[in-house]
Amino acid sequence: MPSIVPGYEYDIFISYRHKDNKGERWVSDFVEALRTELESTFKEEVSVYFDENPNDGLLESYHVNKSLEGKLKCLIFIPVISQTYCDLKSFAWLHEFCAFNKLASNDRFGIDIKLLNGNVASRILPVKINVIDADDQHLIEKEIGGVLRSIDFIYKSAGVNRPLKRDDTRSENNNHFSYRDQVNKLANAIKEIIGAMRNTPSSAQFSEPPLSAPATTKKRGKIPLIIAG
Repeated sequence: MPSIVPGYEYDIFISYRHKDNKGERWVSDFVEALRTELESTFKEEVSVYFDENPNDGLLESYHVNKSLEGKLKCLIFIPVISQTYCDLKSFAWLHEFCAFNKLASNDRFGIDIKLLNGNVASRILPVKINVIDADDQHLIEKEIGGVLRSIDFIYKSAGVNRPLKRDDTRSENNNHFSYRDQVNKLANAIKEIIGAMRNTPSSAQFSEPPLSAPATTKKRGKIPLIIAG
């Protein structure tokens, strides 16, 4: 299914470390919840690329080719930021996060989108499932050229730092997050960003240059997201 905006392969690309989807398969459950929420948020069907099958070609050892580059040609990139995601040797970090940042920074919209209310949001919309180390925070902020703002799915209590689950209660979680509310917050942020992109005058008739066109990533001083927590 094509993207809502002409010229793009998908509306949303979900990026994560495969090791973070083992055991309880938190990422798969999150993507299912997000897809359900998007159905009740958008009139149209929103296309989501999510590589649930580790043999689908996006393994840590997979050779990057034009197929992946095409999949990254999306409106919004959602990285699932964990304690393992920000790894210079990670496929997800190098060939998905950094690659999308470079690609989107040089397409017709750019990485930062002016919303209909006048605020600015980034097309990189991080979901954070762990409190991360200062070094990882610095790595992300250096790459995006601004302050990391994320929608957090973190369960935190004494000695605990794990992803928030559907059945966790606000009272037991020191962060007081509700899983459903965080999914809804993410869906609403996606709607705002895509809505602004669709209202760009040239969005319907624009013809993209070849994916292989040379590009140079520009660092930005803007705050990349307007929604946090």
